[in-house]
Amino acid sequence: MVVGSSAVLAADFKRFEFQPFGGFTASGSIPLISDDDVHHGSIHVNSSFNVGATVAVNLNALDAVEALWQRQFTEGRLPAEISVPISSGNSPAFDLRIDQFHCNFLHHYEIADPKAMPYVMAGLGVTTYYANRNGHSDSRSYFSFALGGGIKYFFTSHFGLRGEARWSPTLLSASDSSFWCNIGGSGATCVIHLKTSLQHQLDLTGGIVFRF
Repeated sequence: MVVGSSAVLAADFKRFEFQPFGGFTASGSIPLISDDDVHHGSIHVNSSFNVGATVAVNLNALDAVEALWQRQFTEGRLPAEISVPISSGNSPAFDLRIDQFHCNFLHHYEIADPKAMPYVMAGLGVTTYYANRNGHSDSRSYFSFALGGGIKYFFTSHFGLRGEARWSPTLLSASDSSFWCNIGGSGATCVIHLKTSLQHQLDLTGGIVFRF
C-alpha cells in the first residue's frame, strides 16, 4: 500500500501551493511580572477569528517550505495598577490587531488513502502587535515560533482542503513595557518595568488549497 501511495504522490506532484484560510485564535493573556518578580496581573487578550494565507514550495512529494501571513482582530485590556494615574478596576479596552509572518517547514506522511496527506509543521518568524485607543496608536514586533499539524485532502491534483491546529507563542520583550502602558493607560507612564514573557496562542484554521 505504501508503494502504491508513493507512486500516486509522484505522479500528482505539483511544485507550488496557495491557501487562503480563516479560523479561530484562542489567545492567552500576557503575564505582567516586574523585575522584582512581583505579579501585577495580566493583559487580557480576547480570543477571536483570524484570516490569512500561505504560499508553499514543495521540495519533494513529502516536504515543503511555506510563507504564512495571519491577521487577528481583537481587543486587549490592561490592569490599571501598572500605569498612573491609578484608577479602580481595569483600564478601558483598546483595539488590538495581531499580524504573524512565519516561515514554516512541513513534513507530510503517506497513508492508505492517497488523497489524504496528514502532516506536522514547525515555523518561526515575527509577530507584530498594532494597538489603538482614543486616536493613540503604536506597534511593536517580536520573535515568535510555531508547532502544529493538520491534514490536507485533495479532490483533484490541483484542488483540496486543509485543516490545521498550531501552537504559536510570542516572546514579548521587557524593554517594551511602555508600549502596553501608553496604550492601555491612555498616555500614562509605567510605574513598573516588566520581565520578558510569552503570550501563548492556539490557532485553528481551515481553507482551500490550490496546487500548480
